[in-house]
Amino acid sequence: MGADEARVVKVGIDTLAMYTTSYALELAILAQARSIEKDKYHIGLGQFMMSVPPPGEDIITMAANAAQQAIRNINVNEIEMLLFATESSVDHSKAAGTYIHGLLGLPSRCRIVELKQACYSGTAAIQLAMPFLRENPSKKVLVIASDIARYGLGTSGESSQGCGAIALVLSANPRILVLESEYGLAAENVMDFWRPNYSHEAFVDGKYSSKLYLTMLEKSWKQYQTLSGRNFTDHAYFCYHTPVPRLVEKAHQYLLKVNDQEQVSDEIAAKHIQDSLRYGRKIGNSYTASLYIGLISLLDNAEEDLTGKRIGFYSYGSGCVAEYFSGVVQPGYHHMLNKTYHANLLERRHLLDYAEYERFFTFRYLEDGGEQEIPVYKTGNFRLAKIQKHKRIYEKLNTMLSQPYLGLVTETQVPSSCCPSEHREGPSHRFQRNKKTAVQNNSAIIKVFAPGKLILSGEHAVVYGKPALAMAVNRYVTATVTHESVPQVLFDLSDLAHHSCLSFSALHDLKDRIKRKYYRFIRGDYSIRQVLHKPFELAQFAIGMLAESLNFAIPHGVKIQVQSDLPIGCGMGSSAATIVSVMQAISHYMQLPISQEKLYSLALEAENMQHGHSSGLDLRVALQGGCLYMQGENIETRSIPTLPMYLVNTGTPRTTTGQCVEKVAPHFKSSQLGDDFAVVTKAMDNALQQQSWRSMREAIRHNHQLLTKIGVVPGRVQTFISQVESSGGAAKICGAGAVAGEQAGVVLVVSEDKNVVNLLGSRFGYNVIPISGEPRGMHAV
Repeated sequence: MGADEARVVKVGIDTLAMYTTSYALELAILAQARSIEKDKYHIGLGQFMMSVPPPGEDIITMAANAAQQAIRNINVNEIEMLLFATESSVDHSKAAGTYIHGLLGLPSRCRIVELKQACYSGTAAIQLAMPFLRENPSKKVLVIASDIARYGLGTSGESSQGCGAIALVLSANPRILVLESEYGLAAENVMDFWRPNYSHEAFVDGKYSSKLYLTMLEKSWKQYQTLSGRNFTDHAYFCYHTPVPRLVEKAHQYLLKVNDQEQVSDEIAAKHIQDSLRYGRKIGNSYTASLYIGLISLLDNAEEDLTGKRIGFYSYGSGCVAEYFSGVVQPGYHHMLNKTYHANLLERRHLLDYAEYERFFTFRYLEDGGEQEIPVYKTGNFRLAKIQKHKRIYEKLNTMLSQPYLGLVTETQVPSSCCPSEHREGPSHRFQRNKKTAVQNNSAIIKVFAPGKLILSGEHAVVYGKPALAMAVNRYVTATVTHESVPQVLFDLSDLAHHSCLSFSALHDLKDRIKRKYYRFIRGDYSIRQVLHKPFELAQFAIGMLAESLNFAIPHGVKIQVQSDLPIGCGMGSSAATIVSVMQAISHYMQLPISQEKLYSLALEAENMQHGHSSGLDLRVALQGGCLYMQGENIETRSIPTLPMYLVNTGTPRTTTGQCVEKVAPHFKSSQLGDDFAVVTKAMDNALQQQSWRSMREAIRHNHQLLTKIGVVPGRVQTFISQVESSGGAAKICGAGAVAGEQAGVVLVVSEDKNVVNLLGSRFGYNVIPISGEPRGMHAV
């Protein structure tokens, strides 16, 4: 290696994050409204859902949320350039990045430019940044791509809409991906897709655009191949600009053909691209962001360690410009990912019915200079609040614990002014009188882990005293408690995108308010969904319950951070694991021991606020770990199954556990159905004790039939399970399931053919994760 080559600075992606809206439309709903078969979308496009922006959510708010996540642990004073790529610009003159600069508090020494060339401009931003970073290796560049794909109601392109944003922090010596310097380019003046300034919707010649997509792929690839000297087999994975997933699948087959690789099996070809398509299948087209959402999807979902793997990237922008380039994944990259944050973004979206979708689509922002207050819908930490005199006015919805690192203070240093009421004489002092006070080490950090669970058999029937089998799994909720000088409780619930502080009196009042609503639920005045206003209130209620029971006061403040590997509302016991981990972490921190039975009793009352009438099974598994056979108050331990098991997440159900329990209750008025569930559970118990694969498979299949009979397995999930069974495996939902919509939470698959499970998961757009049992229950470190 020569001296000049040795001095070449490696540059690339140091951190990255994506964001999409809190609302989505299932394409099955759109197909029904358009009177066409849903397979035209599911199979013909490879698309299952699309994100839909509500009023108040636009390219600025999406970009700000993605960037806020990407720069969480970055010294923003090092960011000297902000490049914003979009083809959904909100202003012909003012760069969208200037809004981001203000919302995130970036330094004044910052070059800001907005870039446009259809879906390609995100890649252009990266390529423009790389020479700057090689010359200025101590600096960083923030690249944002944010777009809303919009075609018009009833148009041919309606099913390939969507929206999303990505943010990449580029730097020298990056921690995620080094971008290689060789690239292939191809450009041509064509009219395959365009949107004149006077139109709110784009125009597209779909067949022509698809043909150009393939033609320019071949041209840019061959030039890249010539300049880099690399062959197809030098690349382990491939990411493509994704208008629709099916086009990517066709493009990859075309690239195989161009490189004389037709002998590659369908399984290997699918492995090249399927993980990169998982998020896109659920988000839809996001124009400039789509290629990099594909990269994030690959990094988040690949089962193998990608360290040292080369990824090929194809970027295409209609009109048209295409580029092929590559990058190599760096050691330790997985520590820099936002995997849980991204998964929760997708799993917690509200699924729109058709009427809601049409209302969102037809909403219009004023263009006459009048004043318009924008209706409030669920967004991230930023929203478009109003339009006034042709100006867009944005607001931060949550500044607590979300400020960027300035190289001066840490994330946990929160100004005391965030909860000024704490410093006044008032209820908080009365709340703490006559309380036990423990002495803590101010530098102590308490971490408590609680495992999630899968119900192997007995869902719903366990509520009526029938037996159930459940197993702790190697996915966890982690509660961390640290000291804060200001006398308040700080909640950092990043997986719920919630950061707040509460005075001790406010915590007490919240607990009482939730209890009052629960009593109204018991009387029949409320549904269970009205008891907790927001999911994060569960952790707050649990702390209030614990403080009341142990009669303690904290002489200073504490910060409670909750992180989870468990999808919310998908039947894996996330609420139970959250409750017990938070309660145990606080009791450890306060040095006030609490027995497991006492903890269980308090946690059971807290979980009732979420589910209405908890069986306690989830809590028992979180506390004890292992595999448990439970009937009433009787609990027996079992050996953890050693069968090959997979966790398949079909998405967060539209309906809650409490709603499902309420809906299926009439089925259990007959003792026969409960007895049928009991027979299946006992058969599965015997199969586990004998470690009989054949008997276990039959028991799972019978359990699935019973769950289908009571109406908690959506049609699409039934189809998936049927195909698993046809391949020789067995599958069933693990949890309450759903009584509306196409998502049913988590499905347990038992199969000796890993490749078939992964292929079916890709076909249905489901995330597949190998799982194993966890012998340990809740434990502190």
